[in-house]
Amino acid sequence: MIRAEMVDTWKALRYGQRAQVSLMEDTQFYHSRVEDIKKDHIVLAMPVDDKRRPLIPENGTSIICKVMGEHCYYIFRATYIGKGIENIPVWYISRPDKVEKAQNREYVRVKTTLPVVVRPVNEEGALEEMELTSTVDISGGGMCFVFKRPLPVDSKVAIELDDIPNVGLLQLMCRVARCAKIDVNGEKIYHIGTAYMSIDRNVQNRLIKFIFDIQRKGLAKGIENL
Repeated sequence: MIRAEMVDTWKALRYGQRAQVSLMEDTQFYHSRVEDIKKDHIVLAMPVDDKRRPLIPENGTSIICKVMGEHCYYIFRATYIGKGIENIPVWYISRPDKVEKAQNREYVRVKTTLPVVVRPVNEEGALEEMELTSTVDISGGGMCFVFKRPLPVDSKVAIELDDIPNVGLLQLMCRVARCAKIDVNGEKIYHIGTAYMSIDRNVQNRLIKFIFDIQRKGLAKGIENL
């Protein structure tokens, strides 16, 4: 299993970085900013809710924090310690030794098994028969699925997923980006990695939220790599 890339907190975080926080029992992220990094805690600008009310959880509440880097973001689990005033209202949260480095949100892939209908496009440009299979992972920019035969790189494939929370039916044309042969108990199968050729931005944002929810639940269970 490929483990997540973990980075020393002192190297990853710095004053002024944009941040987002989510209470463990919540599904919404709230905007914040890194105000300071201490030996045993991190200072964040106090987040507010949609009505501009300060968000003040109980001391000891577990939170998920995402901090934006230049070409990535850092995500970690922390504990809310308390609130204070340091020129502006702030949160104090526990400081982990290391944080998980992730790619920009469109390309963060999480492992998840979802039923998917696949229709490869043949050399004449016609759709082949539908085949039901399952995903290996999914991101805001593409997905990987299991297939019984290889598909040429740069060929096209139509995919259809249903019942994704807050997304519903997802029908997309994809480009095959990679094709890897996998041996499972002596049986040869293929992992087909694809990139979406076109996706509505609103749909993509809802898909990204679904992906982040999977990631957040993994962190809540103490899983470093999904």
